[in-house]
Amino acid sequence: MEVLGIDYKKSERGMTLLEALVSTAIIGIGFVAVFQMVQYSVRSIDISGERTKATFLTGMVAEDLISEKHSNSPTTDVKFMDYLLANKNTSKTSWNMGSCSSGTTTTGTFTNAAQNKFKKWDDRFSTRRLKCAGGNTTSDTKFLKVYDICNNRASGNNCTYNNTQRYGNTGIYEKWYLGKMEVNVSTGSNKPKKKYLYFQIH
Repeated sequence: MEVLGIDYKKSERGMTLLEALVSTAIIGIGFVAVFQMVQYSVRSIDISGERTKATFLTGMVAEDLISEKHSNSPTTDVKFMDYLLANKNTSKTSWNMGSCSSGTTTTGTFTNAAQNKFKKWDDRFSTRRLKCAGGNTTSDTKFLKVYDICNNRASGNNCTYNNTQRYGNTGIYEKWYLGKMEVNVSTGSNKPKKKYLYFQIH
């Protein structure tokens, strides 16, 4: 067909095979980049979620301990905070979960706050809520340490950490109880991130 002296039939051209291959390659590279970005975003969201859960759970332990510090323990006439301080194991932790645990198998309730809290923490820090950080017991660690600080020069004081620093004309004679909560958070690899929380109990 010829219009205004132009033969459109002769001027029509399709895409060559080379042009089609180049276009396909460019589109393919774009899709690969998009897929990698989506995969990275999903992994980042997952890690952020684990960190957020770890933050809430470590805060839960601090709140439980502060609110129940004067409650009873398995030892008669011993407060919860003193029980934690006196019953440290060989790794100097008052409570720990050193494995990818699915939670406690204990049923029912106890007659003291300490064992009820331990059961609660075992359930909350299990793999039902937090992913396993790494594939072994060394990587997946959650523990609580309790420290006492005071001036041992004062009568009756025998703290683990002796504070002889004077502030003005007086020193710190009253015992301070401090807690340290540490949780290893999964990052999708064998190198977990550590979450720490230091808090004053009393």
